[in-house]
Amino acid sequence: MPNDFYQSLSVILSQSLSQVVQFLPKIIAALLILAIGAAVARFIKGLTVKILETLKVSSMLANTPVEHFLRNAELTEKIEGIIGSIVYWLVMLVVIQSSVSVLGLASLSEILAGVLGFVPQVLSATVVLVFGVLMAGVVESLVKGSIKSIDGKSARLLGKVASYLVVTVTLLAAVSELGIASEFIVILFVGLVSTVSLGLGLAIGLGGKDVVSTILNRWYQQTRRELSE
Repeated sequence: MPNDFYQSLSVILSQSLSQVVQFLPKIIAALLILAIGAAVARFIKGLTVKILETLKVSSMLANTPVEHFLRNAELTEKIEGIIGSIVYWLVMLVVIQSSVSVLGLASLSEILAGVLGFVPQVLSATVVLVFGVLMAGVVESLVKGSIKSIDGKSARLLGKVASYLVVTVTLLAAVSELGIASEFIVILFVGLVSTVSLGLGLAIGLGGKDVVSTILNRWYQQTRRELSE
């Protein structure tokens, strides 16, 4: 009886050792992929940060909603470092998916492949969001500059309203890029445009006609003086 037990145990250990030996090359290959991939990811992160610092992205985003969001979130790292970290983990996702694929873990590999398949949409939405935020700052400055000489009190308010409208439209466009409830986003966008148009129409028609008349009169008088000179 003891001999049978030891013999069974020996067979089990032999089979387990054989499986480990067969699986060992895959483990070594996966570890090598991870090590090399991590080094490449760090290099790409450093390169990305240097390029963004050369472009002075932090200065471009100064006094924009992006900077305010980072400040409120208590993120002390610069925007270049944050983008670099995002790039690093995107590369690492590819590396991890490759390592898992080498190990033959099909289910986990499919999950990671699905996540990677969603990355282009996230990048597209991020580009739209950043571009929209920058445009919001430009629009705010243009509106302020255009109205300040006519009505300085209203310039800041109208500039903020224009900026927030651009940011709102940008958010809707970014969510649409992600493919989340596209039909709902379209309906929401149409509703937003209709509401803003109706609100402006009522404000001008009912309560703001005197203000608009004053602004237009000042602009007209200023234009006449400039032309006469």
